[in-house]
Amino acid sequence: MTRFLPVLLLVCACAGSLVDHSGAGGAACQDGKLKCASGCCDATALSAGTSHTCAVASEEVRCWGSNEQGQLGRAGDASYHPVKAGVPGTVSAIAAGAAHTCAIAGGEVWCWGDNTYGQLGNGTTKGTATPQKVALLSDITLLAAGGGHTCAASATTMFCWGRDDFGQVGNGGTLGEQHLDPTQVINVSAPLRIAAGDAHTCAATSSQVLCWGQNSAGQLGTGAAGPASSTPAPVSQPLSASFLGLGANHSCAVASGGDLFCWGENGSNQLGVSASGNQPSPQDVMSNVEEVVAGFAHTCALRISHALRCWGANDLDQRGSGGGDEEHGNVFSSGVVTVAAAGANHTCAVAAGNLSCWGSNDRGQLGADPATTPSTATPTNVSGR
Repeated sequence: MTRFLPVLLLVCACAGSLVDHSGAGGAACQDGKLKCASGCCDATALSAGTSHTCAVASEEVRCWGSNEQGQLGRAGDASYHPVKAGVPGTVSAIAAGAAHTCAIAGGEVWCWGDNTYGQLGNGTTKGTATPQKVALLSDITLLAAGGGHTCAASATTMFCWGRDDFGQVGNGGTLGEQHLDPTQVINVSAPLRIAAGDAHTCAATSSQVLCWGQNSAGQLGTGAAGPASSTPAPVSQPLSASFLGLGANHSCAVASGGDLFCWGENGSNQLGVSASGNQPSPQDVMSNVEEVVAGFAHTCALRISHALRCWGANDLDQRGSGGGDEEHGNVFSSGVVTVAAAGANHTCAVAAGNLSCWGSNDRGQLGADPATTPSTATPTNVSGR
């Protein structure tokens, strides 16, 4: 998940500011497919930031949208055409933060983009458009990127680094510290899933879900909103979770039996429950869920049937054509959804093999020209150029 506080930057509105820097030769692919070394490929993993989106296709990284901080993985302007980020090796996972991006390749972590808080893990606060390896990490299998922090985990240990003003790094230390290198998270061993919100973090082990960081809206799930905490603690309801999805200030978990629980901020009905107001304890939303993704104030659930349902904020069409406050409307009338991602105010999914996005498109994060498609509720195939 990403940090969603507005970033005030001057962006050129000229025609040349959104150009094709795909980094791949040859003919264009059909929209909905991504260029790759072998030709045209399906996206197999997705992650969305505040105003950019990234995908893994044929073990390569492609990103599109905003690039003010180099978060696309190359220098230059924003691009609504997917561009290649030069991550060495075979990429297995991708995580987009507010304005930075990280990937796992061969068990190592590579990061690029904004580094104001040290979220790239390179020992400095200097940003870069070139993917750089995070030192001291190996055998990494899990990855998450938040507003200004990043987390990664091996089969035994979890690490976080970057912004820590609310304790989101989880080392039990003093709030307000800044960690420029990977720092071990306490109280979390053998994590199975990890996720990062704007300024909070959660992890799932075989027996429980633990959260830490900001808790102003009850997003830690401990039963009460209150002070931030740098010490990971179990949510108030015992959960064995198979998937986690964190929004700006709300959290969701898919229990091992397929039940979806959400908690935290609920001002836009992003929790998907009938109860009004913030909910500091896990609330049962629906059953038969496989995965969950969360944006600034909207949430989407991938059902076991492979239908995608979204609810919550819809001021920029981020719920899609079938969304509703608490209706859990299907986004696609047909087509099997295999993977999804939620950014601040946009959403993407692969359905029937085609990658499409909807919602806000002010920086080209939908993979479509923002001059003609500033926002849309209709899933729109990502440019194949």
